[in-house]
This record gives sequence, structure tokens and C-alpha cells, in this order.
Amino acid sequence: MRETFEPTGRTGLKNAFGLPICKIRDVLADREIEAVIQQMCSDVFRYLGIADKRSGSVICECLDLASSYSNITEYEQSASAVLAREGIAKTIPGKLVERARIMHEQTKAHLFAGSILDLGCGDARLAQLLARDGFILHLADVYENSNVAGAGMPFHLLEQSEAVPFNNDQFDNTLLLTVLHHSDNPVQVMREARRVTRPGGRVIVIESVYGVNGQELSPAQSMQVQQYLALTPEQQRRVNIFFDHFYNRVIHYTNDTTKKVNVPFNFNTPDMWKQLFEQSGLKQERIVHLGVDQPTVPEYHTLHILTASK
Repeated sequence: MRETFEPTGRTGLKNAFGLPICKIRDVLADREIEAVIQQMCSDVFRYLGIADKRSGSVICECLDLASSYSNITEYEQSASAVLAREGIAKTIPGKLVERARIMHEQTKAHLFAGSILDLGCGDARLAQLLARDGFILHLADVYENSNVAGAGMPFHLLEQSEAVPFNNDQFDNTLLLTVLHHSDNPVQVMREARRVTRPGGRVIVIESVYGVNGQELSPAQSMQVQQYLALTPEQQRRVNIFFDHFYNRVIHYTNDTTKKVNVPFNFNTPDMWKQLFEQSGLKQERIVHLGVDQPTVPEYHTLHILTASK
């Protein structure tokens, strides 16, 4: 399923962890949240090349659309058109390369030599960097990015909630990088990652989290997002909902429904992720608080270094 979880004429829609999924426009009804989103948007737009003198008006235009739509697709199309008008299309390819480079630096030291399943590989740019390091890559995702064909690696197209087509204990490493919160059934995905990873092998997870206070960050990292850190856990979760949708459905807007990234907003706290990992046979060896490390998608990320149980 790749449609946005946006209740239309329904109430009580919840994510995989039983938490309510609010409409994008309802996120902005909280003025504290709106102020934080405005501030974080300015950083996103600056990174995407929108001049500071234009940024304020563009933010207002996008947030007005987000606050007043009657249909979620209408908002996605209109806000995407605003960004296209500002010329971000020409900057996106370079930013995706930079995103892959950041994730490469974050993960490579924690991987064992040998094979890697990149489960939820996206555009395969990270896989290409890891292949240069000498790893043997297999790619899998629920949609095929246009960049995958040129990556020169085996790719498997999946369906949400299906078993991955690999043998038990097949890989030395499995990557789940900003994947679980996009999955309809994140617990099943964790169990599948454990199943296909050899006993004692490594599973690396990067996830968007909430319920954080920044104590694990450097002073500079904490200062960068102090307004976000001052919010309640529920307010932080709602900021994540806004930006996860904005990045995947506005910045990367597509008319092709088969290419729309699934956004069920299955966020969790760091402690709850750890509990779920261990219930799935994945021992958390270490957690690294990355903070808001991706300039185009300002969600608070944690890196989880996991070992598949023997």
C-alpha cells in the first residue's frame, strides 16, 4: 500500500503502535508545533537553495496550503508546484548524493565484512558507496527507484507485509535505514531482517524517533534543534508526521501512485524500538543519537547497532 494514511470522513485511524494518525492540517493547529515547523522549514529551504529573502514567503505559502486543503493530494500537488517554481528540482539530485554520503559515514564502521541486504534500498546510492568498499550487495524495496537499474546490483521488488525472498541466515549484514516507520508492519520487517541475517550477524537500523531531550547530543547539535527538543513527546511525534510527509510526498512528489512512498507514520521512542528489536531476536549492542542529521528531512534519528541472535 502506498497511499498516504490520511483519514477522509473517518475518525480513529491509528498507526501500527496504536497511536492516532492526525491530518497534516491538524498538526499545524497547535501553534507551538507550527512555530517549530516554520523554523525547521527555513533550514530545509536554505539547504535546498531557496534564498533567505524568499524563504519566509515560501514557507508561509506552503503552510497555508497545508492548513487549508480539502484533499491531501491537492496539498501535495500545490506545495510541490510552489517548490518547483523556486527551482529546487535542479538541487535534489546533489542533495540525494549528500544524503547517501552521510548515511555511509554513519554505518560503514559497524558492518561486518561480506554480504549486505539493503532492505528498503531507495535510490541505491548508499549501496553503490558500500559496493566500492568491497561489500556484496543485494537490494530490495517496495518500489523501484529510477536509479536502481543503473546500480548494477540484484534488485527484488517486494510487497508490503510479505516475506522477503531470501534464505534463512543468508546475509552477514542487513540494513533497515529509515525503513521501519514506512512499513505497514514494522515488527514483521524486523523479524524478516533477523531471519535472513546469519546468527551473530549485524543488523543496522536508522529510525526517526520522538520523546527525546537531546542529552546524548553535543551542545552544538542540541542547540540546533532546541525548539524541537522543548516540545512534549506527542508534539515531537506530530512534527515528525509533518516532515515525513513533506519530504516524501511534497519534495519528492510524483503523480505515479506506484512510486509514492508509503507514509503510515510508524514512529516510536528509542526505548520502545529497543524493546521491539529484542523481542524480534535482535540484541541492541549500541545506540547512537544522530539528532536532526538529514538537512532535507529534519527528523530526529537514532542509529541502532544490532546483533542477530544465535
